[in-house]
Amino acid sequence: MNDRSTTSRNHPSIWDKEHFSITIGSILAFTIIAFQGLALATIAPVLAEDIGGRNLYGWIFSAFLLPQIVGTVYAGREVDRHSPARVFLIHLVFFTLGCIVAGAAPSISWLFLGRAIQGFGAGGIASCVYAVVSSAYEDKLRPAILAATSAAWVVPSLIGPAIAGFVAEQWSWRWAFFGLIPILLAIAPLTLPSYARIKPHNLTAKADRRLQLAIVLAIATGLFLAGLEIRPWIAGAAVAAMGLGGLITTLTRLLPEGTFTARPVMPAAILARGLGLGGFAVVETYLIFSLKDFGGVSATRVGLILTVTSILWTVGSWLQSRWDRATGPAHRPRRLATGFALVFAAALGIFLCVAILQEIWLWAGLVGWGIAGIGIGLAYPTAVSIAFVNAPAGMEGKVSSSMILIDLFAFSIGVGLGGVLLAFAESTGRSTELGAALAMSLGVAMLALAVVAGLRTRHLPVTSPSPSG
Repeated sequence: MNDRSTTSRNHPSIWDKEHFSITIGSILAFTIIAFQGLALATIAPVLAEDIGGRNLYGWIFSAFLLPQIVGTVYAGREVDRHSPARVFLIHLVFFTLGCIVAGAAPSISWLFLGRAIQGFGAGGIASCVYAVVSSAYEDKLRPAILAATSAAWVVPSLIGPAIAGFVAEQWSWRWAFFGLIPILLAIAPLTLPSYARIKPHNLTAKADRRLQLAIVLAIATGLFLAGLEIRPWIAGAAVAAMGLGGLITTLTRLLPEGTFTARPVMPAAILARGLGLGGFAVVETYLIFSLKDFGGVSATRVGLILTVTSILWTVGSWLQSRWDRATGPAHRPRRLATGFALVFAAALGIFLCVAILQEIWLWAGLVGWGIAGIGIGLAYPTAVSIAFVNAPAGMEGKVSSSMILIDLFAFSIGVGLGGVLLAFAESTGRSTELGAALAMSLGVAMLALAVVAGLRTRHLPVTSPSPSG
């Protein structure tokens, strides 16, 4: 993507004429991904009962995750070589086709196929949007567009589960897939003309190798997740270890050099983002489990925590945009570390509550995870801004796909290992409360490392380079 000159306007905005259609289209792209995820979580029990997938319940989600890895890397490669409009359209078509196949699925195997096609499309859409954010918006506008895309999760979190549940009960779960198609069709005219103006770099180095590694990574992830479900434990551990070895081997080659050692600046920002999101997901997952299992909180009231956290995540993202506008790039490392420190403090408090008191209350979840929501909102988009401003010219696609990849890795591995710790505690006669605390401890450790990695970005230059686009 070719360098473009810095805008001559005195007050550029993500809502001005030059950026408006890209902004709206990018928000809608993330909104549709959020809707499908939240809707699927709501209708999955009904769906599994209807087409016979109760014994394969977890794979309703994994069938989406694994092709998402391949789609992420493929789009990250192609967007550095071809027009973002072309790459985005390809993955939009895949996502739409996946909705059709999943909605019409006569059996669980057809549903898995539809989910796989959806996942490939979703990975490419997200990777492409991040690359366009890096290219089409100058550095001082990126915090604002990242805040806007974070807000794309608010409406889905507020009404997505309710709408999906209502549709599934009144008509059929199939309309939770079919109902997304009109929105997908509306995204194309809003994004494609603007995306077509962004020129590619025509990079070809190591392109095919990255795609092969992504396929291996998807297979290794599948082995790891399958190993967690295999009994006896010894056989399952062997399969999971094989998958984990493949995960680590391929990720070290797919991610920028120095990522796992938090090398300043870009690799450290990518690692901080992945560890922070993974730790956040682990603690949230087992907080929800604890509230429902031994906290005596109903599913409806537990959902309130997710809604409040989503809203406060957006508030935190809006605050980071305001903070960035007031202080500039020099304060981003401080904001990144501060945000993850807030999440760490909230997670530590919840962990200690479960581990020591062996109890959890709704108010503790609301207050603690509300603080975590603000913290993740501050840190998560800030990590993106730091990574992009330090990305080598012409590597926007690779950097965007790297950030999504480490998110997927940290999320799946963290939550999966947390489940292993919970199951281990229960199978050896320990209390459920202890098992939940052990699972949460993994998330707390990941968040502590995220703070350390965030501090490693403090060498960020005060003056950012000219954007490309």
